[in-house]
Amino acid sequence: MVSRIDGILESVRIHELPRRRTCSVSPTTTLGEVYTRLNAERSVAVLVEENGRLLGIFTERDVLNRTVLEGELERPISELMTKDVVSLATDARLAGAVGVMIDRGIRHVPLVEESGSTAGMIGGRDVLRLIADYYPETMLNLPPRLDQKLTRLDGG
Repeated sequence: MVSRIDGILESVRIHELPRRRTCSVSPTTTLGEVYTRLNAERSVAVLVEENGRLLGIFTERDVLNRTVLEGELERPISELMTKDVVSLATDARLAGAVGVMIDRGIRHVPLVEESGSTAGMIGGRDVLRLIADYYPETMLNLPPRLDQKLTRLDGG
């Protein structure tokens, strides 16, 4: 099964995945406004853009690592975002996205068009959904914990 997953990751291009709506803000948007947007759009990350160009990303991990709620809500997001953003082209292979996530220890990778404009974002869940689509029966029958060993077959 591993070699087949490798084949999927190598052959599938990011633009083939279903696009999800991306939350984006300007660099002057305050942290309080970002929280409101994240909550309203049920998103785990916002892309910080100016004139359609990616400047940074602010994720749920940044909320935990870079902010203290009291007194921070009026700060512009440009002071808190990750500026050294790794992005991928929409025609990159899915394996490239997985590699970036593993190498950089991140869960979300912004996508950019050939023109440089922001095209969305891919996350680890998107990759898992794709693999689950290829192996629906196998994925549905996995034990609740991956380290769990089943001693008998249950079923109905």
